[in-house]
Amino acid sequence: MMDHRQLHRLLGSLIMSSFMSLALSGVFSFLEFGISWQWLKVWGQSTLIALPIAFSLDMVFGDTLRLFSGKLADIAARA
Repeated sequence: MMDHRQLHRLLGSLIMSSFMSLALSGVFSFLEFGISWQWLKVWGQSTLIALPIAFSLDMVFGDTLRLFSGKLADIAARA
Protein backbone atom coordinates (compact mmCIF):
# COMPACT_ATOMS: atom_id res chain seq x y z
CA MET A 1 0.00 0.00 0.00
CA MET A 2 1.20 3.47 -0.85
CA ASP A 3 1.66 5.89 2.05
CA HIS A 4 -0.19 9.21 2.20
CA ARG A 5 2.80 11.38 1.20
CA GLN A 6 3.57 9.31 -1.90
CA LEU A 7 -0.05 9.35 -2.99
CA HIS A 8 -0.26 13.10 -2.35
CA ARG A 9 2.86 13.69 -4.46
CA LEU A 10 1.66 11.49 -7.33
CA LEU A 11 -1.81 13.03 -7.43
CA GLY A 12 -0.41 16.54 -7.12
CA SER A 13 1.99 15.89 -9.98
CA LEU A 14 -0.73 14.35 -12.11
CA ILE A 15 -3.17 17.22 -11.55
CA MET A 16 -0.58 19.95 -12.10
CA SER A 17 0.95 18.33 -15.18
CA SER A 18 -2.52 17.68 -16.65
CA PHE A 19 -3.59 21.26 -16.16
CA MET A 20 -0.35 22.70 -17.53
CA SER A 21 -0.36 20.34 -20.52
CA LEU A 22 -3.95 21.20 -21.42
CA ALA A 23 -3.51 24.92 -20.87
CA LEU A 24 -0.21 25.43 -22.63
CA SER A 25 -0.83 23.13 -25.56
CA GLY A 26 -4.25 24.77 -25.97
CA VAL A 27 -2.86 28.30 -25.94
CA PHE A 28 0.04 27.65 -28.29
CA SER A 29 -1.97 25.60 -30.76
CA PHE A 30 -4.70 28.28 -30.66
CA LEU A 31 -2.11 30.93 -31.53
CA GLU A 32 -1.05 28.82 -34.50
CA PHE A 33 -4.46 27.70 -35.84
CA GLY A 34 -7.14 29.94 -34.31
CA ILE A 35 -10.50 28.46 -33.37
CA SER A 36 -11.07 25.61 -35.82
CA TRP A 37 -11.50 21.86 -36.01
CA GLN A 38 -7.80 21.62 -36.87
CA TRP A 39 -6.99 23.43 -33.62
CA LEU A 40 -9.01 20.92 -31.57
CA LYS A 41 -7.26 18.01 -33.28
CA VAL A 42 -3.79 19.49 -32.75
CA TRP A 43 -4.65 20.44 -29.16
CA GLY A 44 -5.60 16.86 -28.36
CA GLN A 45 -2.47 15.45 -30.00
CA SER A 46 -0.25 18.02 -28.29
CA THR A 47 -1.75 17.23 -24.90
CA LEU A 48 -1.06 13.51 -25.36
CA ILE A 49 2.57 14.35 -26.05
CA ALA A 50 2.95 17.02 -23.35
CA LEU A 51 1.28 15.18 -20.45
CA PRO A 52 3.83 12.39 -19.92
CA ILE A 53 6.70 14.85 -20.39
CA ALA A 54 5.22 17.32 -17.89
CA PHE A 55 4.43 14.55 -15.40
CA SER A 56 7.98 13.16 -15.62
CA LEU A 57 9.53 16.60 -15.19
CA ASP A 58 7.32 17.31 -12.19
CA MET A 59 8.24 13.99 -10.58
CA VAL A 60 11.96 14.66 -11.11
CA PHE A 61 12.18 18.40 -10.36
CA GLY A 62 8.90 19.20 -8.58
CA ASP A 63 10.01 18.83 -4.97
CA THR A 64 13.15 20.89 -5.53
CA LEU A 65 11.24 23.62 -7.34
CA ARG A 66 8.54 23.75 -4.65
CA LEU A 67 11.24 24.06 -1.97
CA PHE A 68 12.96 26.82 -3.97
CA SER A 69 9.71 28.73 -4.51
CA GLY A 70 8.90 28.42 -0.81
CA LYS A 71 12.26 29.95 0.10
CA LEU A 72 11.74 32.77 -2.40
CA ALA A 73 8.27 33.45 -0.94
CA ASP A 74 9.78 33.58 2.57
CA ILE A 75 12.42 36.07 1.41
CA ALA A 76 9.79 38.20 -0.33
CA ALA A 77 7.56 38.16 2.77
CA ARG A 78 10.42 39.41 4.95
CA ALA A 79 11.33 42.22 2.54
